[in-house]
Amino acid sequence: MLNLDTPIWSNDGQSVCFMKSKLRGVDPTTFEVLLGYYARDAKSVFFGSVPCRKIDRATFRAINGSFGVDAKTPFFCIAPIKQADPQSFRPLDSGLVHTGSKHTSGEFLGAGYAADDKAVWFCSGGGGVLRLKAADPTTFVSLGNKFGYDNKQVFFKNKSLDGVDRATWRHWSGMLSVDKSNVFFTEKKVEGVDRASIILLQHEDCFMDRHRVYSGARAIPVEEYLSLLKYVEESCAWERNGLTSGTLFQRLLSEWPHVV
Repeated sequence: MLNLDTPIWSNDGQSVCFMKSKLRGVDPTTFEVLLGYYARDAKSVFFGSVPCRKIDRATFRAINGSFGVDAKTPFFCIAPIKQADPQSFRPLDSGLVHTGSKHTSGEFLGAGYAADDKAVWFCSGGGGVLRLKAADPTTFVSLGNKFGYDNKQVFFKNKSLDGVDRATWRHWSGMLSVDKSNVFFTEKKVEGVDRASIILLQHEDCFMDRHRVYSGARAIPVEEYLSLLKYVEESCAWERNGLTSGTLFQRLLSEWPHVV
């Protein structure tokens, strides 16, 4: 279940918990939540239930849900961005998941772009801290969904899109994007697409042109797409039935009693 009130901290004066994990070595009397997963007590900074020994408690500040900085070093979660300048360091997005519209979902992305005066980085929980060697930090813009661009190039995470027309490029949906002539999935051009006839389909990262159906960068049989669509239909049916019967409300009440 996706619940936008997470992450959840609790402090009963005797112990502090993040979700169901009890924090070790924490002082409940001086504990405070900073932003997102960041918190601190009188001695240490925590990211979730993990104490961050490399962070200087006295000078640390959380910038958003994914990035923070102390007097000497910027951090992605608890990973130091060693070559970055803490004075000019800045995240380039909110750290929240962006939906297909202009709105955020409220869920923490756990990834994002950041820059200082000389460089741009893409950071993620699974991929670590990656420097974009060719990106221009003075013109770089993050879209908040793992896509970004500067005045010359478009990037997905830390990789540039080959053969993209920067002037006409736009994000389409999920990990799909388009320019005037092409469709891209992540940083890869989808070969063989009739660009003039494309339409977006309901399943994530699926689309079609007048000849084929595609899942990401791969052309697939219609039958395979219908099996994906069946999953969407069953998910919608589960919500419809749960709302009609009221069981979905009861499930939320049992899972999040402190919220309700």
